[in-house]
Amino acid sequence: IPAAARAFPTTKPGARQTIRIDAAGNEYQGVQVCVRGGARKVRFSWTEDSDPLIVDNAELSRVFYIRIATPTTALGSRRGWYPDPLVPREFGAVQTVPGAVNPGPTTPFYVLVHVPLGTAPGEYRATLRVENDVAREGEVVDIPFVLRVWAFGWERLSTRTAFSVNQEAMASSLPAGFKFAGRNKDLILTNFYTMMKQHGVSPIHVHYMPKVSKSSGKAAADAWADRVAPFLDEDEGCVGLPDNRLPLLRYFPWSRSLKPSSAAILTYLTDMTRVYKERGWHQKAYIYILDETTRRSEEKQAERYARLAHKASARSGYRIKFLLTDDPRPRSLGGVKTANKFLYDDVDVWALRYYYFFGRVPAVRERKRAGKEIWWYSYTNASVRKNPSFVIDKPHVDSRVWGWMMEEWNVDGLLNWGFNRWGKATTGSGWRDPYRDPLSFSRGKLRSNGCTCLAYPGYYPRYGLDDPTAAPCSSLRLEMLRDGLEEREYLRLAKGYPGGASLARQTLATITQFPYRIRQANVFVFPKYTQKRSRFDAARTTLARFIEAQQG
Repeated sequence: IPAAARAFPTTKPGARQTIRIDAAGNEYQGVQVCVRGGARKVRFSWTEDSDPLIVDNAELSRVFYIRIATPTTALGSRRGWYPDPLVPREFGAVQTVPGAVNPGPTTPFYVLVHVPLGTAPGEYRATLRVENDVAREGEVVDIPFVLRVWAFGWERLSTRTAFSVNQEAMASSLPAGFKFAGRNKDLILTNFYTMMKQHGVSPIHVHYMPKVSKSSGKAAADAWADRVAPFLDEDEGCVGLPDNRLPLLRYFPWSRSLKPSSAAILTYLTDMTRVYKERGWHQKAYIYILDETTRRSEEKQAERYARLAHKASARSGYRIKFLLTDDPRPRSLGGVKTANKFLYDDVDVWALRYYYFFGRVPAVRERKRAGKEIWWYSYTNASVRKNPSFVIDKPHVDSRVWGWMMEEWNVDGLLNWGFNRWGKATTGSGWRDPYRDPLSFSRGKLRSNGCTCLAYPGYYPRYGLDDPTAAPCSSLRLEMLRDGLEEREYLRLAKGYPGGASLARQTLATITQFPYRIRQANVFVFPKYTQKRSRFDAARTTLARFIEAQQG
């Protein structure tokens, strides 16, 4: 079945006999294969005549189920079992299915293929062999597997991202007595960040902080840079994270109770922006210290930080970007939404709540024309049925549509306030096993399943994951987010050719529409978007054929 589909525990087999996928250079494409029946041992393998391109670049995961006991608020979903975690398995290994943890006879597996950039275009063929009862020499099914490689690709995804990674949750997921420090921490972070980069997302910041004098603001910037270089450098063997927040937070280097002088802040930022420039990281860097500045006093504080940051980076010959989770308002909209044009020269990246975005479009477009970046972010609220969401109990189209929506509305970046919020739903602290308890956020009457938890612990012996340093496990939702961001590259590539902009508009119109008047006001209307996977697939194929034809 398609990667974007959901195979539930009682889903019956379909009639599909051949797997056909297509991908551009440096693209990932997946497909699900389900086995169904009682307790037995199964094995997935490639036959000897299978093309090495597929065999060498394919990964196998088992799709496990999550039991939702409390549906996401205002969604209208049901209690029950939902497919989501992707737990790595090995081709050729014998596996027991469905097993005690499976709630029904259907067991999905996920086959993911990566096409290296520079692969010659054309069709590649393999045969995926599924032995459905190894111990008793039962049914053996050979599935033809066809991969079409397009004659184009990309070095990296162009959408900027910032996903909050919880280091406490990372440490809590490890076995007792295993130290999250030194070489262990380096390995865990390297694998964690690499997995994120492979899925087109970046952590907000790397999880090492520089030593700083609280009185003067003087930072040991060079020593810190040496420590984080394996994560930020683009050299072979390094992670090469594409986006990174300079370490200036509400609690670091000064706690909330301290009020450092402007001189101390300037000294710190001068040291840090210098080392970013010297290491070649300045293009990926931004300042993000204040969150959701709803009061004028908070916006004035943002103005102060932005001007200090720009003054500091100017000493190294560039302007570091200042990101603010706020919306541009040339005039007052009532209540706390007062005019904030005084920030227009200071804010480089406006990160808006998706919930507010469509009542700010005129101002957003004006800021884009002025050379500013526009990001957005979502969170679960009473409009979750109308808006794209990462919650587990919504169809995976919601994760896929982000890339299309962002191209339609000319949005540069995507921020999400949780990637591995494996803590308690009420506080985010402590430990919550996300494999067994998907409720990731709870406040007042609001409940949300997974909107801040797109990955699962990579150490989980219950599912055969015994390496404490392993990368986190992906989810079907995270795979679909990457698919949508990759499909955004199709749209962008098409626009670069004569007639491509018109084609991109036409294909976008098959995915999303906005049947409302655009105005600057406190209005809460949202784009409509298709729930049909076939429309995404058709639009993607149309774009791919157009791009390839232009190159011929």
